[in-house]
Amino acid sequence: MLLEQMQAVFSSVEQGRKADLSTVSWKRPERDSVPRIATPLPVLEAPEKACPKLSVVLEQYLKAQRREGVGEKTLGDKKSIVELLIRIVGDLPMHRYQRQQAQQFKETALQLPPRVNQKGKVSLEQLIAEAETTISTTTFNNYVKYLTAFFGYAVQEEYCEKNPFDGMKVKQRVKASEGRSRFTEDDLKRLFAADVYARRDGDKPYQYWLPLLGLYTGARMNELCQLYLDDVVTINGIDCIHFREGRDDQKLKTPTSERVVPIHSRLKEAGFLQYVEQRRELGEDVMLFDLVRHKRHGYAATPSKWFARYRDKLGFKGGKEKKDFHSFRHTVADHLKQQGVAESLVGGLLGHQTGGITFSRYGKDFTPEVLVPVVGRIEIRAL
Repeated sequence: MLLEQMQAVFSSVEQGRKADLSTVSWKRPERDSVPRIATPLPVLEAPEKACPKLSVVLEQYLKAQRREGVGEKTLGDKKSIVELLIRIVGDLPMHRYQRQQAQQFKETALQLPPRVNQKGKVSLEQLIAEAETTISTTTFNNYVKYLTAFFGYAVQEEYCEKNPFDGMKVKQRVKASEGRSRFTEDDLKRLFAADVYARRDGDKPYQYWLPLLGLYTGARMNELCQLYLDDVVTINGIDCIHFREGRDDQKLKTPTSERVVPIHSRLKEAGFLQYVEQRRELGEDVMLFDLVRHKRHGYAATPSKWFARYRDKLGFKGGKEKKDFHSFRHTVADHLKQQGVAESLVGGLLGHQTGGITFSRYGKDFTPEVLVPVVGRIEIRAL
């Protein structure tokens, strides 16, 4: 408005008239009484952060585990449980797995029969409807253990904020020692009275030696099956078996599983050292048994199936007590416990870490001289 007034004054001057500034208003114009409201800009929501699906993270997890040296059998077990979660809940983006999905898995899994992933493409609904037995509480808790570890990795990698399977295990009022049963004296008589021991041989040498080695060393089946001839050693005049990861195809359950175990006198009486010497005629880099290595189950794949059939034939299948090759290990542990052998010595024999931080961090493995009397306390007669 001021500009228009001044233009009028200038026009008057150009026409020869005197400039009249009284017509010019020098006051600032008042603002409108009603404030103007700016038109709001549209609110743009931040795009949701891209989150990979569970199946993608699973492959990353398995690669990370493989780099850490986890065995193929364990990797296969972990993969099958996570894939069961996908079957039950679906292959969702990782952040979508909350406590609700974990509860859904729990309610469904506890209704499923054992070894569900070996049932082919049968629907879960049909498996539940036709199930004669369901998985045990121990089995379900193993499922949760694997899923907790998997989601722990996912939280670490920031794919999700919380672990939905924390605290999901079912509590059991059962002693840990009751999980798998040991062999009784009658059991052992039946096991070692079969034709394979009457003939002192079998269709394969491992069928004769593995049960004997299991009974007098307490070693795991896979530890025995992956032995090479140079793992049978003499240290300070004592014949021993060295359980170790000396080659790429040898895997131990834990670092503390490496140990040197003196060979029991009963194994020597049965001709074990003579068998080893006969095998050494084939060369130096020779395995104790001729076994084919399975990608997932290692060298124990074929012997494990054989012993399961052998056990079932003798009537050990079924019932409340679970007895398999691992029962030899429990038999040795319980036998020595009942004789008052110190837990640390039994742990040294079986490859378990026992004791406090002082022994576990700074202590050395037991020498063969220390373990000889421990092995000698295994007074079970098999043959």
